[in-house]
Amino acid sequence: MTRGLFALALGLSAMSLSGCGFQPLYGGKGVGAEAASRLMEVDIASIPNREGQKLRNLLIDNFYPSERPSNPRYLLNVGLSASEQKLALQKDATAVRAQLLVNAPYWLTDTRTGQVVFQSSSRSMISYNTLEQHYAAIVTVQNAYDRALEDISNDITTRVAMYLGRGS
Repeated sequence: MTRGLFALALGLSAMSLSGCGFQPLYGGKGVGAEAASRLMEVDIASIPNREGQKLRNLLIDNFYPSERPSNPRYLLNVGLSASEQKLALQKDATAVRAQLLVNAPYWLTDTRTGQVVFQSSSRSMISYNTLEQHYAAIVTVQNAYDRALEDISNDITTRVAMYLGRGS
C-alpha cells in the first residue's frame, strides 16, 4: 500500500514538472545543450591586472572546451574590483581574520549591432586568516583571490549560458 502511494506521488510529481516548462541547464535536451555550443560564439575581452588575467583564463577554460571562436557573435567584457576588510581585531589592534570582497560587473555585447544584450554583476566574499609570517600571509591572500575568481568565473559562465540558452 505504501509503495503504491509512493509510486503514485512520484508519477504525479514527474508529470507536473514536465508540464511546467522546466528545462535543465545541463543535459542532452535541456537549455544547456544549445547554450554550450552558443558559448563558443562569445569572445572574452582582456581584463586588466594579474587577477583579471587569471579570471579571463578561467572563463576561457569554462567557455571553450576545445578551441577559441573564429568568428564570435558576442563580446564579453568584465570589470574587476576587490576590497579587503579586517575582522576579529585583537587588543593590540592587529587582525586575525580578514574578508576579501571581489566584485565583477560584466556585459555581453552583440558584435553585429554593437548593443549590450545582457549585463549583470557577480560577487564573491571570501574569509581568511591573517598570518604573521610574511610569506604565509602572501600565500593566504593569494589563495583567497584564487577561490573568489573561481566562484566568479563559474557564476558568469552559468549566467551567460542561461541567457544564451534562453534565446534558442
